Amino acid sequence: MSKSEKAHAQLTRRRWMVLAASAVTAGCGGGGTGGFAGLPGTGGTGVFAQGAISGFGSVIINAIKFDDTLAAVLIDGQSASSADLRLGMVASVQGQRGSDVTLGTANSIEVWSIAQGIVSAGRATPGSSGQFTLAGMTVLTDLNTVFEGSSATLPVLSGQRVAVWGLQTGADARSWSATRVAVVSATTVVSTGLVSVVNSQRSVNGLVLSGDAARALVAGDLVRVRGTLSSIDGSLAVQGAQYPSAPATNAQQGEAEIEGWVTSVATSGRFNLGSVVVDASQARFDPTGARVVAGSRVEVSGTWQSGVLKAAKIEVQDAQKVETVELSGRIQEFTSLANFVVRGQPCDASGLSVVSNGRLTDLKLGVSVKLTGTKAGDVLKVTKLELA
Repeated sequence: MSKSEKAHAQLTRRRWMVLAASAVTAGCGGGGTGGFAGLPGTGGTGVFAQGAISGFGSVIINAIKFDDTLAAVLIDGQSASSADLRLGMVASVQGQRGSDVTLGTANSIEVWSIAQGIVSAGRATPGSSGQFTLAGMTVLTDLNTVFEGSSATLPVLSGQRVAVWGLQTGADARSWSATRVAVVSATTVVSTGLVSVVNSQRSVNGLVLSGDAARALVAGDLVRVRGTLSSIDGSLAVQGAQYPSAPATNAQQGEAEIEGWVTSVATSGRFNLGSVVVDASQARFDPTGARVVAGSRVEVSGTWQSGVLKAAKIEVQDAQKVETVELSGRIQEFTSLANFVVRGQPCDASGLSVVSNGRLTDLKLGVSVKLTGTKAGDVLKVTKLELA
């Protein structure tokens, strides 16, 4: 089994504590995030962060570098290690923040894919905007989407079997922004959306659901269902489902850092990141004067108060800006300076003329490196490299 397939293989039935991804308030346009998230543990402080993984050495989420040395890691409900995490996976981290607010220690890291199956329509090419349909969901890709198993010459097309990690962009939960797309071989189908019930027949994203697990689903719930498609009528035989628990309560405490796509805007200075209610009435906006509207990509920093995330700062992000990536680790594969792999990510350092603490000729299999770069399709273009 490949590492990608391990990342979304067999699911165990369990509840997600909250869905983080819709947003409702005042701001300018952009892309972003939203998805499933767990609220901070009850009775404690610490920090909770949710967003797409943007680097390793420590796990980097929302510009916070979390030491993951002792973290318990779950990927699609299965125990894993931090070495199994990949760029672009949407992770929920519970931990402690250090005296330096950009540093923290992770106690737990949890990752869930949001879709899996055969692409039925559309096209997505690494390094450009695209759109495809998967398990009834509309999946959008952009310059920041990480691809695995695809390239400019091998785009994602109808008939391919892929897995997707991403964040909700539409209020109807049928449109999602992909932060990572991986070509896989597993035949399981996964779809995330709102449950619809007509004449006692349940469906998600147009997929008719069958089986005992399906009968327990409630209309209007946002769920992630997993199962196999019937060869007879095309229905999804549900093998497992995850869904949000009760709304946030006063028990949630501590700091939170959540990024997401704004899906709707409410009055009185409040908005939602999924089922997380955000109070932006006293927040500082970055850039100054920015406003949040449906479709904005935002990052919210604040604290929990009476079950509401009281925002101290809201950063309105440029969805078209290519994010900087930081990676630390050993070179796992090495063909040339233009083709080597660190933490499962193909890298190209052919544009460099010098490296720190060594020479370009020192690069080879097994050498530890620290590098900075930007995404260029399915490859990371290295702009700075240091031998560790």
